[in-house]
Amino acid sequence: MALDETVSPQIAPNIAEPAIRLDNVTVRFTTERGTVTALDRINLVVPKGGFLTLLGPSGCGKSTLLRVVADIIKPASGTARVFGADPDAARRRRDIGFVFQDPALLPWRTVIENVTLPFEVGGGGGGARQNPEDLLKLVGLAGWEKAFPHELSGGMRQRVSIARALVNSPRLLMMDEPFGALDEITRDRLNEELLSVWERTGTTILFVTHSIYEAAFLGQEVLLLAARPGRVRAQVPVDLPMPRKVAIREEPHFAKLVTRLRGVLEGC
Repeated sequence: MALDETVSPQIAPNIAEPAIRLDNVTVRFTTERGTVTALDRINLVVPKGGFLTLLGPSGCGKSTLLRVVADIIKPASGTARVFGADPDAARRRRDIGFVFQDPALLPWRTVIENVTLPFEVGGGGGGARQNPEDLLKLVGLAGWEKAFPHELSGGMRQRVSIARALVNSPRLLMMDEPFGALDEITRDRLNEELLSVWERTGTTILFVTHSIYEAAFLGQEVLLLAARPGRVRAQVPVDLPMPRKVAIREEPHFAKLVTRLRGVLEGC
């Protein structure tokens, strides 16, 4: 598969007003050893309500790309648009929620108090506030509202962080390897639950992972990045039925998709 493969036809109908549009985005960092190009001329379109997984070797710029969209990092050149505006406008409107690999819960606050923290530190957002109790039900934590983080498993703590990210009704959810530190069974269960949350909320999701299986299972499309410098290797559509269950990974069609993604990665 050639470098810079064109955007797949399935997102073309939404191209006029996408959730995310990157045009020739380049990011450089200055270090003691000189200037490093982290991302090189990235072009990307993600439709509203889409689910895009980002896959690639370490150092290919997956997390950097998320941070450009979230207005944490400014590109050296090129333009980024989020819901038709600059990323800083989307951030100020509270259009963006972020979930990291570490749940980063405050240990002295209960589950419900951690979920409502954005109300206290950030004020109102562009969308309506979600009911925290309803969000905890959505992520499978009904009845745990008064528990403290030390009483929860790793998977439960990550569920709290997802609920917290959704509490201000973000239109875009950025997830940077949120399940990477979890055991396989818990990770599979949270993969299924995340797809359920996505279907019920209609939130656009960008999801970074190192797992080929996770990328194929979750995404409507998989963006594969090559390293040194970070650049688009391919953007592969995922033709799997919804709703998806982990058992689909045993089917030949899924195995064929994983083989295709692995083949692209081996060329990165």
